[in-house]
Amino acid sequence: MSLKSKIASAQKNHANFLIQAVSALLLTVGVVTGTVFYPKTPTVHAEEAEKPAMRIQISPVENRVTLNANEINEYTFNVDNTGSEGYSFKVYANPYSVLNEQYSPSFSNQNAHTQVSRWITFKNDAGEYGQEATYSVEAGQRKEVTYKITVPSDIPGGGQYAIVFVEAIPKDDNSGGIRTVSRLGLRVFGRTNGETKESAEILNHNMDSFYMSGKIKTNGTVKNSGNADFNAIFKFKVEKIFGGVVYEDSKGYDVLPDTTRNIELTWEETPAFGIYRITSTLNALDQSRSTTKIVLIIPVFMIVILLMLLTITIAWFIILFRKRQAQKSKLII
Repeated sequence: MSLKSKIASAQKNHANFLIQAVSALLLTVGVVTGTVFYPKTPTVHAEEAEKPAMRIQISPVENRVTLNANEINEYTFNVDNTGSEGYSFKVYANPYSVLNEQYSPSFSNQNAHTQVSRWITFKNDAGEYGQEATYSVEAGQRKEVTYKITVPSDIPGGGQYAIVFVEAIPKDDNSGGIRTVSRLGLRVFGRTNGETKESAEILNHNMDSFYMSGKIKTNGTVKNSGNADFNAIFKFKVEKIFGGVVYEDSKGYDVLPDTTRNIELTWEETPAFGIYRITSTLNALDQSRSTTKIVLIIPVFMIVILLMLLTITIAWFIILFRKRQAQKSKLII
């Protein structure tokens, strides 16, 4: 085979390789973009044909109170039966605390800040107070529950925390099956008139600058070394690069005494693509941290397309270079 034929054959092989590579990349992009732009058909659920037999609603879901030594104060909350049948329910108070930095709740751990759960009693239909009371409510009706907090004389300073549970009492169906117990809780946050110490520390505050998918999030960790709770405030502001606010949000998070909490704020309507200036601010008592970043959001399929174009460009330059080298060799011959 002559030198000229060898050069022509090599060029043909390079061209075939380039065509195969481009075809494979196009197939990959097609699969990815098909996944992005043509998601699975959403499942359509039929509407409920009828109301469930038992459904509980309570209001309010939180009560913040001042606890003064030797005082007795009464409070009320409502229990609504939004189901189709009447039922009985019981109310009782448990300690309220958290187990970890993710704030998984605990309703059994007793400590110095959950004593208020023992100070709460409930008024039954006979007008008597006790640690637990039982009531009945018909379908579509509301029951008002009265409870009181009897504060002793020797109370610790700072915060006190409890949860009042409303628990439906299942009817006997003699089926021998597993019973499902429905209950809702009302949080009681108290602040005593004893010595109060407030102390906040922001341990970290983070936000990524690059996202390929999903929602933009900002997160932080706050420590409470005091004896009373406080509210940590997360603020989120999204702006276009050349001005103009796109999104703003603010949310508060309770931080209990002697705990550390991981908190997070999410931009739920994060677009699929864009470049934004995002400012995240975390405030806890007298502590504050703020960060501003230029954030790029680029979906996976666009990255694949860019890589494909880069590969084609490099392959094209290689072919041109080898073609020129072949032409130089031909001239030398």
